[in-house]
Amino acid sequence: MTAAPGFWPFSKAVYAQEGVKEACLDLQAAGLDVNVALFIVWAIATGRDPGPVMGDVLARSALWRSSVVQPLREARDQLKPAPDFVDAEAAAALRKAILKSELEAERLQQAALEPLAALCPPRSGPGRRAAATEHLVEAAHGAGAGPQAEMVIAHFIEIVFSRLENV
Repeated sequence: MTAAPGFWPFSKAVYAQEGVKEACLDLQAAGLDVNVALFIVWAIATGRDPGPVMGDVLARSALWRSSVVQPLREARDQLKPAPDFVDAEAAAALRKAILKSELEAERLQQAALEPLAALCPPRSGPGRRAAATEHLVEAAHGAGAGPQAEMVIAHFIEIVFSRLENV
């Protein structure tokens, strides 16, 4: 990784790497917030320890996810497939518009989290993967994620960190 991009550009670049989208969807299916995971990775990849701000990261993310992101995602999911009594093409267009809004909500969540990185001290201690895993497992436990979460987290960390040199 060359320069330290902002959180959103970093996330877009990482997400575009092979296998990352699938790993993020697995995290999401396990009940984890992908933006929290990406914040942890971004902070660590840019030499910071996200530990001191994780309470704020989780609180901001939980509120935004429950009040904005989840309702958009649920509405989008209800349109796949569209109910029989709704025009399929119109429903597909609405689903596409909702997806665009959902992505904007994700960007806004990241914009709300990015300033917290300034409060992160320089990172020291275990390697980057181990540190990211530790923080993400703690976040998963705090969110009440099931036992499968740790395997999903390990896979996510392996995929993402193996792709960081391409970002």
